[in-house]
Amino acid sequence: MTTPEPGGRSHGPDDPRHTSSSEQRQVRLRGSDQLLAVLPQLIGYQIDHSVVVVVSRLTPGPGRQVCPVLFTGRLDLPPTDQLGALVGLLRTAVRQAVAAADGVKLLSIFGYDLPTQDGGAVDPAAVDALLAAARRLADETGAHVHDLMLVRDGARQLCEVVSSGEDVRPADRSWVPVPRHADVPAAADLVLEGRVALPSRGDVVELVRRRDEQASRASDLALSVLTLATDRLDQEQALRALGDWTVHGTAPSARERAWIAALLQDRWVRDAVLARWLPELGWLDDGDLAPDLTRAAAALPPLPAGHCREQVERLLGLVGEVPRDLGTPLLTLVGLICWVRGDGTLANEACDLALEIEPDYRMALLLRRALEAGMRPPRQEGGQAGRTHRHPGGRPAA
Repeated sequence: MTTPEPGGRSHGPDDPRHTSSSEQRQVRLRGSDQLLAVLPQLIGYQIDHSVVVVVSRLTPGPGRQVCPVLFTGRLDLPPTDQLGALVGLLRTAVRQAVAAADGVKLLSIFGYDLPTQDGGAVDPAAVDALLAAARRLADETGAHVHDLMLVRDGARQLCEVVSSGEDVRPADRSWVPVPRHADVPAAADLVLEGRVALPSRGDVVELVRRRDEQASRASDLALSVLTLATDRLDQEQALRALGDWTVHGTAPSARERAWIAALLQDRWVRDAVLARWLPELGWLDDGDLAPDLTRAAAALPPLPAGHCREQVERLLGLVGEVPRDLGTPLLTLVGLICWVRGDGTLANEACDLALEIEPDYRMALLLRRALEAGMRPPRQEGGQAGRTHRHPGGRPAA
């Protein structure tokens, strides 16, 4: 069993994450079968032996109905007798998603690779257990089961158990192909947003834990030199180098990597980076930071709106290029960025590694609790790039 993994959400028309640098782009899906086709992109890797729950909001429109996605979560598929308890792990997250918006809330539930009987047919007991768990989750959160689908054969086939709120009789259930990516325009839109599906969760783990030991040794040597003349550390240049690499792809030197790693050990520097890159968190007010740190943080270019996998991968590359025992602040930054921007799988893996390196790092512990509870991250309201709507939170932990 894994920690719940939140995935993608739709963005409202006034949400800046809904807009690219050149145009406003909406990712539209027609039906739960198309949603199934792009779930790996929302979760981050090809899905198997899992239960995925998607919460959407029914919004009537002229001649049609629109269902913005509020939450996507994945859990490992347990034994049949534990299905009810497993789906219950998403209860808090679903309740928060339901409470976040007005209107009727719909659940789309996907069961991947349920147990089979001799001959290959899906075990009816497992189907009944998943359906009962889905209905209980709906009852306890005030939502409605809109679709429940079984998925098999490497996510190439689906079978509807509930379709548009109506039960499909066992005699009428049949396996049909999942739409090809080429037939789902939204799949291409998600690629343009930077959402790609890695082959497996193991590839996500490898992405987080990759190391460049040669670069790390060079950074370690630069750190040794720094300890002989700490007054040479240029705070503003270090943060500018961090931003230039993360946002623009300009690689830092070994000395700059050492400066970045050393600076981020200071929680105030880390908080200044968070305030610049994740204003949604709302943890720092004007005057909280020393004037010199405020000026230095202003050198950081803001993260691009919306999903930012490319920037996250650069940060992870930087983690692998500094001594391992100094990587925790960077990993926690990665985890928070991924949590806020809807990439729960990477958030979980980055948080795991951060706590493996430094088990008592309080910011990573705070993030771990948020992920385990399925807490919804804060989000910007009204298209403002500055102050944001604040969900419950507080000052960041040290």
